[in-house]
Amino acid sequence: MKIAPISVLFLFLEIIITLLFQFDSINSKNINTHIEKTNNIEKLQVSRKNPHLLETISGTPVFINNYTAWQLIKNGSREDITAFFNLLKSQKFNMVSAVILTDNIDTPYCNDKSFYGDLPFSCDSLGNPNPLLPIVTEGENYKDIEQYDYWDHLDFTINSAAKTGLYLSLHPTWGNWVAGSYSKQTPNDNIVFDNESAYKYGVWLGQRYGNKNNIIWMLGGDRSAINYTDDGVQDFRKIWSAMAEGLADGKNGVSNYDGQANYSDILISYHPRKWAANSSKWFHNENWLAFNSIQDTPYDQIISVPGDYNLTPVKPTWLFEGRYEGATSAWAVRYQAYQTVLAGGFGNTYGSDNWIFPKNWKENLQLPGVTQMAYLYTVIREIWTDKQFLNRMPDQKLIVGNQGETKGDGMTVGDGDGGPDAKNKPNATSDRITAMRGSDGTWAMVYSANGRDIKLDLTLLNSESMDAYWFNPRTGMWRVNEKQYKKPTPFYTDILKGNKSFTFDTLGIPGPNNDWLLILK
Repeated sequence: MKIAPISVLFLFLEIIITLLFQFDSINSKNINTHIEKTNNIEKLQVSRKNPHLLETISGTPVFINNYTAWQLIKNGSREDITAFFNLLKSQKFNMVSAVILTDNIDTPYCNDKSFYGDLPFSCDSLGNPNPLLPIVTEGENYKDIEQYDYWDHLDFTINSAAKTGLYLSLHPTWGNWVAGSYSKQTPNDNIVFDNESAYKYGVWLGQRYGNKNNIIWMLGGDRSAINYTDDGVQDFRKIWSAMAEGLADGKNGVSNYDGQANYSDILISYHPRKWAANSSKWFHNENWLAFNSIQDTPYDQIISVPGDYNLTPVKPTWLFEGRYEGATSAWAVRYQAYQTVLAGGFGNTYGSDNWIFPKNWKENLQLPGVTQMAYLYTVIREIWTDKQFLNRMPDQKLIVGNQGETKGDGMTVGDGDGGPDAKNKPNATSDRITAMRGSDGTWAMVYSANGRDIKLDLTLLNSESMDAYWFNPRTGMWRVNEKQYKKPTPFYTDILKGNKSFTFDTLGIPGPNNDWLLILK
């Protein structure tokens, strides 16, 4: 078989350049010299007092209220990113999810350039990114197109988030470049990572961004770690583990792919795909996995969140990707969020069409669910002391009688998940009641997804008396009979005196969009 001379020359040059990069990426001493040292935000770690939660390194417990903007780095201008972060902060979000190497959905990679006309990596002979050849130019002046490269823009994004007080859950790459298509097809020429390149890319990122306090790393990129196909088993676990090892080694000034990295000062998790196993299935016992992550519809999630919560060793878990407002109703977003958190999740992630960071991103910030996630943050974190927040535990035993259910993911009017064959699936709905309490029995929160009455076993609570509050997740107001209040106002006092069980009559007629949160404290 003959190969055209020009192809031979091209392949030879690519090999030489790759080898030069590999040497330079391992031995570069000045990789952080042009990155602004902006770390006015505390690093996160797994809580030392309650390993189901996260906290800052000074010990302040944190509830993560995350917002999905996968293609922010590629599609956002500096001005838009700054404005976006400020608006999110005003709505009580404290984290944003973004991807460095995105999935070129409809455009070939070499043409899929950023807002400023850049690519993160050189193109290989197949038109795919070469993860060992990042395009890095001298200088960082954004007004000079020759200086301002993709990585300068990522630097700006990270620093801008830190200045605003936001964390980034940052994907080194979307999963298609490791595991192929979402639908479990056999990997093809789009696969650009193997163990070695994943490790070296991780090292490079760890060297460059290891000093940034506001980053947690997310591997996986919406893919299963193992695919089962008609052609056999496709196992990508070693590639993802190699990337995790590289991230930690690069941060620690090491470049030795030997499976012995120190993960004590870095947070890494895995973003699984929907309708498949979550991170705990593949990586729960791996040293690099600091916490578990879930992508599920609510009917799966009510099983997977408690499942993760009860695993040994104890690791935090959360909903990293759920249903997106717009495709679903605000109610659908709310009941998935509350059912996640009250079942033990350390945080929640909100999504809409802003995942692609379109030109009309500001319009999507007007969706009702955005403001309602601020209300979620208020009742989950702000009304509790650090001690109360730390001693939280899910407890469905509080509920007397039928706990209800969450079912379906077909498209309905204003609700539903969509997804494969959605029209043939049962309508999405929930009448589930979800309960959480303090481990010392001094407080409780109970969420009724559709406003069914709540009957509780008060013998599981230890206070001599408590006050009862109704919180409206739709409005952020506290309700007493027909009156609404901006501040917590009880509708009943001394609730525990002489009672073994008690039924709380919710307001309105049970049904969609009539969710209520009962608080006893």
